[in-house]
Order: sequence, then structure tokens, then C-alpha cells
Amino acid sequence: MKSLGCIALLLLLGRPQPVSSQSGLQTCTGPVLRFPPPSRGRCIDSMQGQRGETKVYPQDFDEILNEVSIYRCPSRGKRVIVSNGIPNHEVTLQNRNAPCEFHWVVELPLQPKVASERTEVPIRGMIAMATNGVPAYGPQEADYLNAVEGTMGVPGARYWYGHAGPNSAWHVHNPKMGQETESREMLMGYALDGFAIYGHLEDDSVLDACNGLYGADGSYRYHVRTLEQVDDSQSYCNGNSPEVNWNYILGCYQGSVDETEIFDSTEYSLDNDCVIDDEPTDGADSEETTDTTPTNVAAQDPEPKDTSATAAPDTPTRPNIILMQPDDMMFYDEWSRPPNSPNFADETVPFPAAGLPNLERLRLNGLQMMQAYTASPMCGTSRFATITGRYPSRAVTNDGGDSPPDVVISKTKLEGDDCEKNNLAVQFRGAGYRTAMFGKWHLSYLDRDEYTYESAVDTVKGCGFETVSGLYMENLSRTAFNDGSFSHNMEWITSEALKIIEEDSEEPFFMYFNPTVPHSSNSIADALTDFSCRDTAAGTLDADPIIPGMTDNGCAEYRQTIFDRSLTEDDKDLGAIWLDDSVGALLRALESTGKLENSILLFQQDHGINPKGSLYEGGIRIPQFVHFPAGINAGTQLNAPVSVIDVGATLLDFAGITPSYEMDGLSWRTAIASDESSVNWDDRCLFFELEQDRAVRCGCYKYLSIFDEEESTTHVRGVRHGLANNEENLFDLCLGSDSYANEIQGGNAEAANVMSNNPSMASDLATLHSCHLDRIEAADFSQCQRSFSVQDVGVASASYIYAPSIFSAAASFVILCLL
Repeated sequence: MKSLGCIALLLLLGRPQPVSSQSGLQTCTGPVLRFPPPSRGRCIDSMQGQRGETKVYPQDFDEILNEVSIYRCPSRGKRVIVSNGIPNHEVTLQNRNAPCEFHWVVELPLQPKVASERTEVPIRGMIAMATNGVPAYGPQEADYLNAVEGTMGVPGARYWYGHAGPNSAWHVHNPKMGQETESREMLMGYALDGFAIYGHLEDDSVLDACNGLYGADGSYRYHVRTLEQVDDSQSYCNGNSPEVNWNYILGCYQGSVDETEIFDSTEYSLDNDCVIDDEPTDGADSEETTDTTPTNVAAQDPEPKDTSATAAPDTPTRPNIILMQPDDMMFYDEWSRPPNSPNFADETVPFPAAGLPNLERLRLNGLQMMQAYTASPMCGTSRFATITGRYPSRAVTNDGGDSPPDVVISKTKLEGDDCEKNNLAVQFRGAGYRTAMFGKWHLSYLDRDEYTYESAVDTVKGCGFETVSGLYMENLSRTAFNDGSFSHNMEWITSEALKIIEEDSEEPFFMYFNPTVPHSSNSIADALTDFSCRDTAAGTLDADPIIPGMTDNGCAEYRQTIFDRSLTEDDKDLGAIWLDDSVGALLRALESTGKLENSILLFQQDHGINPKGSLYEGGIRIPQFVHFPAGINAGTQLNAPVSVIDVGATLLDFAGITPSYEMDGLSWRTAIASDESSVNWDDRCLFFELEQDRAVRCGCYKYLSIFDEEESTTHVRGVRHGLANNEENLFDLCLGSDSYANEIQGGNAEAANVMSNNPSMASDLATLHSCHLDRIEAADFSQCQRSFSVQDVGVASASYIYAPSIFSAAASFVILCLL
């Protein structure tokens, strides 16, 4: 469990205790081990007393539906099955009992070994877990009757769909294990000794008495037997042998069940390296041998394959990557935004009326950064930091003699080595990725007098992108780059991006996707009504872009639905809905092409909005979500400071690529995947740059230096919003506590300059600020060393990784501490 170093947490939580196993049940050979079920949850009350009735799934299940996940957890060598035990198919009720949820967590050995002696399976009770998360029981019912073929007892036990027991736990006895049809290639489930169970073989004579055989690769597995392949006229027991005669699912255990444990999911946390298991559904198709002698094959077993997010070379393919950075996106209340400034204390930022379902899908089904920052709070400077992994003051275009460098959009461009070598597109392209860019760029100098769309595309391609389309060079205000014939056009940008996703290629792709919405340089409402989908920066299209789920009925009709769902004509709401629809289109394309599982979609705001263009928390804190089904569990949160400068290092790390140039950013891949991260993320200092102002945050404390009040946008914003705006400022972001809060109760921490309360801390952070300036000037990428410890500045969050272990409100959390 991820609690390394958290002594206090261990005292409070400890390791989850398994549900007590039961021994002493007298069977053929004497006492055998039984595994009782965990606690019960909700019941499908409408099925109570409905004996003989057929119930259709999911309509008749009172919205209590099947939920099951199977994980590989390499660090402890476990396969973990998490389930609510509800069947996922039509059932015929053969008794009065209604099925209920049970909080199943079954820990099995990930690499089971054949034991020196076979073990008897229980006559009754759980012997395996089916792939649909329903337990499979032994072949006897009450009174020692045959539950699979007998005519007495509970009739429903004879059928593939199973039945509810006296405690309302749904289970199966039948060898189809809850499948209406099965075959030798189908993975049916896992026995409690850890070996996989497959469908039946036409010639079952090759199976040993436990129902198993060895494959040509030396691995062992079970196959079920059909009713015709089992002689039910024999007695259940085969003398005092552990090999029973009613071997429908198992005749015995070939491996040991000593490492198997049942836990209650309401008290269980997954290990942080656990990843969804790829079902070995074709494993039974390998060549089989008829040698069924029970030998220990540990020496023949291959090394365990680590498929966690920390082992990029072992993933089936390198992940596809979509990096999305919309322009001036709002930080919504639902996303735990920074607190309001004093002069706007009552402001709320709710979702549009129809919500943002696709963005919420990214957030809730992936990783949410709870303390994410931009390195610089302007669109161009933030994009530079994102695409290079460097502070914008390092841009080759910022070598103008200012000290400190003047970090503004006009001086922060991808030119020279930054364009040709030192950016993500170049790195991914050099490693065999297809690279593409769509949307707003804002990172190149162009001769406005000689601008053409085609020349702009060529310029961006020169920075490492093979494909560039749907391009907007800068904001949409009337300039040489916008003659007024086009405006925001999410259909155009999205349809161009879909071509990369839908391309049939063995090479993965890196896509930089930058929607222009909801930036106010052009009215969103006007863009939706005064322009069409065919009006683009590249000219007029011959036809409306066709985007499944968006423009199926034509562009004009689709755009009207945006107004219908907004209920207002507020540009921020309209733009957010338009953007959310685009995210949905990308997700659908990834799903339809089978690429979603192994694709990373990183969504982030370019900068904060309240107050925009400042180094206060409201200007630099951003929402950031990472959706990666193959590598990141749904509902994961990282509650520690990260920056857009970390995006490059992290994405390259996931792809197994070592960058060829130095970055300021660090990869957080191992921070969310294991306890082996070399970085204590709570103990890290981040720097922020705008114009000639600078800020540094370490733990709970933040130092803000305003270089020239008359030239400082941060100073102007501070005055307007009621925030401290002296030449030097020290803020306690924890307001006297030891943890940073996303929603600080009691006011905005940056309203008060606390330098006089803690002059030593102010001095220490000012020294770090000077160090950062010196490192930039010297082109030195080493980390500035502090003269104080993390305890001096407070711990941002002593337990900062939260990864839900399962799917329901009963989920517990993975807690990782690095002290």
C-alpha cells in the first residue's frame, strides 16, 4: 500500500485487513480453506420475492449495475479484482432472494506457481472469480446435492446465469461462469490460486484432474468442462483424494491459495503502480502439451511484465499524445479555483447551464492537478514554457539586455534553436512520432506585410511539426493576420485534428491542439452567427466540416444548439460549450479507432483569469487534467505544486524519450505511479515570470517582487483587486496552517503582506529569487539550493497523491507520502 514513510497515517489506517478466511470445513480430505464474502451494499429490492421472473439487464436492475475492474499490481506481484458482484446480463430468478452488491476485492498472485501438492477446492463457497466480477462457487448446493446438474436444491444454480444465495450474494456454479456462450479462447475468470480459467476444450482428455494443462511456453491454466464431460453419476468425493469428481470448473487447485486474500472494498486502497489488466483472451489458443504431471515450473515462468505507467518500454505501443491549451478558459468553481480577491469577494464562476460533460470526463476519469501553475500568465509566454519545458525568460528572443529579462509575448517566441531543436515537437518527431499542430500559435515572428496563410504554415512546420492546419497565428483582432473574413471556428480546427487521429499508421502521434475560444479578441456569439463553418483563415471551404456528434445535421443547426445549451449569450459560456463539444469529438474519434486506451490527453488553461496578467494566485493557478486510461487511474489527484514547465519532461518520460536539451521542468510520472520518485514535490520551489516582475513559491510561502510599479501589470491588477502590491511581498498561502488550500476559508492570502511577521523567510525567498535570476543569466539549469527546510515553510500537502481504488462512493484512496 502506498503509505511509505507515513507513520502517522499507518497508525490511523494501517494495512487493510482481509476478510477472515474460514478453515475447518470437513470435505473429502479434511479441513479446507474457505473465503467468505465481504460486506453487503445496496440490494435490487424490486426483485425480492420475484421467483420465476426473468429480469432484463440493465432495465430491471434499479440502476444498480455491474461494476468490475481487474488490475495488475507489479510491485507486490498481485492481480486484484474489484467488483460489486452484480451480474451483467439477463437473469431468471429461481428463488425469492434479490441480488445485492457485495464489496469484493480479491487479491491473487500475479505470477502463480504450480505447487508440489494439489489442494481440494471447497464443496461449497467461492473457488474462483468470473471476469464479470461474480464469484464462482463449488459444485454442490445445500444437502450435498449437485448444483450444476441435479434436479433438487435451487434450480437456478444449474444455469449459466447463476442465482442469489441466502445472503443475497449472486454467484454461479455452472461452468459457463455467467457467459451465455463460451469457447476455448475465452477467458472465463481466475481460480483462487491465481491461474486463469478458459472455456472448454472439445477433447478434455488432455486436461489433468484439476482441469489444467501446460502450454508450450510452460505456463499453466485451467479449462472448464461441459456438463457432458463430467460424470455426475459418480460421488462428489474421489475417495480421500483432493481431486473431486464433479470437476465442472475445477477438480482441485494446482497452485496454492495461501497468498490469496479477500478484502472489503470500502476499506481498501490500490497500490499506486496498479494498472488495468489486459485480458489474455487469446492465451488459450497457444499450442498445448499433454504432459499433465504436476511439477514445479517456477524456473520456466517468464519474468513478471511490468505494465504500470512507470514502464513505458513495456506498454504495447508508445502513447499517442494530445496537448490541449485553450485561450483564456475560465477556472470554474467546480474545479477548486483560487479564492476571490477582496474587491470581488462575491464572484462565482459556475459551469454553463448544460455543463461541460467532456471536460469533466477528462477530469474525473483521469488525473486532476490540484495545484497546477503556469510559469508566466500570458498566452504566448505560457505556451512557450509548455512547448519547451523552460522558463520564458530563457527564450533566445529575450536576449535584449534587460535585467531581469522582460517576459512579454513580443519577446517570447520560438526562434533559432528554440524552434529548430529545443521543443517538444522536435523531440517527438526525432523519436518517430507523427507531429501536428492545430489552432492558435502566437510563437513566431512574421512579416505582416508579406503574410500569407501558407507562409505561416511553413513557419510553424519549421519548429518540428509535420502537419499544421486550422492555424491562427495570433489573436483574432483585425491585423495583417485577419482580414475580417473569418473568426473563431472550432469545427474547422476539430475536423483537421480528427484526420490525424483517424489516420491508419503504426506510428504514434503528438498533437498540439490550441483552441482560440473563448478568447474575447473576437466575439464568440458573433463568430457563431455572423460566420459559417466554411469561413477559415485558409480561405472558404467547399463544404461544412463533418464531425460525428457535432455537425451531423449541418453546421448552422449545430451552432444553434450551443445557444440553446448556454441559455445566455455570454461569450465565456458559449466558448466553453463549443470547446467541450470539440473535446467530445476527439474522444469519440479515439474510441472509434481503438486508440483511446493508450492515448494521453492533457488539458490545461494557458493562464489564470482573475486577475489575468498578474503573478497573483488567480493569475498563475490553472486547471490541468490528464486522461490516460492505460496509465492513470480514474479519480487520481496530485495535491502538490506543478508547472507547465513540467509538461514536456513528463510527456517525454511517458513516451520513453530522453530529451536532447536541458529543461527547467521535471517529470511527475513516477510521482503518481510509485513511491520511488526522486523529487519531494511538496519540498519544491517554483518560479513565476511576467514583464520584469518575479515570484517564487516554496511550500506555504510565496515571495513577490514588483520591479517597477509604473510598468507592472501585476501592480495594476493588485491595486484593482485589493491585493498586496508593494515592491516586495511575502504571502502565507496556508494562512497559518500547514497545508495549502485550494479554497481558502477566511479570505485571500495575498491580501496581506506578512514580511514584517516573518523577515527571515522573506529574506530566504528573496535569496532564491536572486538565484533564479542568476541561473537564467548564466544559462544554468541547476536547481537553486535553499537555506531552509520544508518544515520552515509548511508542507503543501503531506499526503498528496489520491487515486481511487474503485468505482463507487465507498472508494478509499491511495495515499503516497514522501518525507
